[in-house]
Amino acid sequence: MVESKEAGVSLAIRSFTASEAGAWSNAYLVTSSAEAVLFDVPMLRSDAVKLADRIAGSGKRLKAVFISHAHPDHFLASDLIADRFPAAQFLSTANVVADIEADGPRMLSMLQGRLGAEGPKRLVVPDILVRPALQIDDAIFDVVEFGESEAKHIATAHIPEKKALLSADIVYHDAHLYLQERHIESWLARLVELEGFAENRVATLYPGHGEPGGLELIARTREYLQTFVEAVKNGDAKSVERRMLSAYPKYHTRQFLTAFSIPAYFPVKP
Repeated sequence: MVESKEAGVSLAIRSFTASEAGAWSNAYLVTSSAEAVLFDVPMLRSDAVKLADRIAGSGKRLKAVFISHAHPDHFLASDLIADRFPAAQFLSTANVVADIEADGPRMLSMLQGRLGAEGPKRLVVPDILVRPALQIDDAIFDVVEFGESEAKHIATAHIPEKKALLSADIVYHDAHLYLQERHIESWLARLVELEGFAENRVATLYPGHGEPGGLELIARTREYLQTFVEAVKNGDAKSVERRMLSAYPKYHTRQFLTAFSIPAYFPVKP
């Protein structure tokens, strides 16, 4: 778990990265002197066990778990976290909760079979936030929701004291993007909105996949989207795979590209 601190700031951001098999997704623990809020939960139980152990080892009281969006690599093992920390409230925005209610049962059924012992035992649906903010002790930080991009809705957390945005999957860092839902145009629009929001407010982005970075992660995510669009326009499934792997040879989550993104644009004929 990597910890980010600033002198004179009461909050700390600790990151946990899941295994490659668990989509290399990030969860973030935001802590004060005594309390903590968890932002997102991994997909695999083995990753969630490690995260739960680290939360317990932090000595902080887990007050709440916030779910950013309705993709399984960011919420599926919530049942394990709920069992380990029964006093923690699971929360999200009304739109994300609706997305989980709509898509969660299907994901649960499908992935319980595919993941076996690594899969979830039950679906945890967050409660709806009463107001767009989270609080740890006396520190309050804002929840900022963005519309259709990588997912139908993505809720982020802005921590003004640290000029930080827990940006979830609006931006990635050194990982192939998940494009199965074919939201490229709207994702590009959301990146413009993110740039506008971040100006003078955000110095560090904490992405859903990959290490934290500066606002250059917005441009890097845009570049990947544009490269993929160009590859699809001028090729077939095999050439797109070659183009993307050549352009991004060291990127993680190769399964996003080969098992999800490319088949969404080049369906395999029965």
